[in-house]
Amino acid sequence: MVATGTGRFSVSVYFLFIEALFMNMGFFMLIPMLSIHYLSLGMTALFVGNLYAVRILSQQGLQLFGGALADRVPYRYVILVGCLIRSVGFALFAIIPAGAWLFAAAFFFGIGGALFGPAGNAALASLVAPEFQPRAFTIRQATSNIGTTVGPVLGAFLVYDHFTAICWIAGALFAVIGVLSVVLLPNQERREKQPSLLRGVKVIASNRAFLQFVLLFMGYYLIYQQMYIAIPDLLTIIHAPNSALGELFSLEAILEIAASYPAIAWMSRHGNKYPAPRLMSIGMYAMAISWIPLVFGVNIVGILAPVLGLSLGSVITVPNRQTYIAQLADQPHLATFFGVASLSMAIGASVGASGGGLLMHIGQHPMGPIASPPALVFFAITVICAYFLGRLPDSQQRLSAQIIE
Repeated sequence: MVATGTGRFSVSVYFLFIEALFMNMGFFMLIPMLSIHYLSLGMTALFVGNLYAVRILSQQGLQLFGGALADRVPYRYVILVGCLIRSVGFALFAIIPAGAWLFAAAFFFGIGGALFGPAGNAALASLVAPEFQPRAFTIRQATSNIGTTVGPVLGAFLVYDHFTAICWIAGALFAVIGVLSVVLLPNQERREKQPSLLRGVKVIASNRAFLQFVLLFMGYYLIYQQMYIAIPDLLTIIHAPNSALGELFSLEAILEIAASYPAIAWMSRHGNKYPAPRLMSIGMYAMAISWIPLVFGVNIVGILAPVLGLSLGSVITVPNRQTYIAQLADQPHLATFFGVASLSMAIGASVGASGGGLLMHIGQHPMGPIASPPALVFFAITVICAYFLGRLPDSQQRLSAQIIE
């Protein structure tokens, strides 16, 4: 598999953009609706929360193994198997009305993502020349955001009377995507010596810059998770109407889509001139600044600020995350690097969910001039992560070496 060396992308790359759109659309048709559906059937919030936990841990926690497999087997076949396994998860949600077997559905759902997640990222990185990767990952993030916006709308329209239809439609979507992956994606070049999981782990363990990056990027997911923890809690404090949360989520998705287009244009012209750590740092600083209004006043304007900051910051930060992983990785273990990087989300989002909830519970009352102590903590964590992300080694020299070769 040879990376494209021109500004134009191949059909395979455009397929990966479209794949991201439909994968996210199918995912968000169902996942946000699980709590609505099962709570309406009388199941407890603890049961539903555990369902989500099984899905997150099986997907994010096992991407190391999915990535290692994708380094040994052509990416397109790993994507196919992952999509089919996720389709099985959708089908189980459709046919199992209640009970402990739903955890099997959540497990299959997560395992599928653990397979196609690192394989898809590695496929894109391998098909695009290094100097065009920032633009490619930005476009893919933009198409993902469109799916993230459309999916919940479709799911909300169908959830009350047609929950099983959501499951079958989304499952069919993933099955079709898997089959098209085999048709439209090429095989990566075969190597004389197949990379092993143990060798990949050793290579990663010796890459200090990558390990520091994985640790620091947990801060991004910790803070972004507050969109689903702190922001809803703050809305209850100001007694906002029940519809406000849905409206804020819609606003967030629209902002990310709208910001993606100028980001794509900018990346097309200048993305390869600036190191990815500096750009990730800028995105994190934007997220940090957005918490400041809440430090001084808990009101709707203050709540809108982090919604805006988290949306815009993610547009800058996430595509450069993918680019930096690709630049730090060695080619034989490319998918393994993407798999290990998912630990940032697994740990960061989990800590963000539990820690953010605890912080909002114990620190929701003002402390002197500080209206929201948790907002000050979120600001401090984001600034610290932004500062150290900006100090990560510049991979541009490595990028130049790859281009010369």
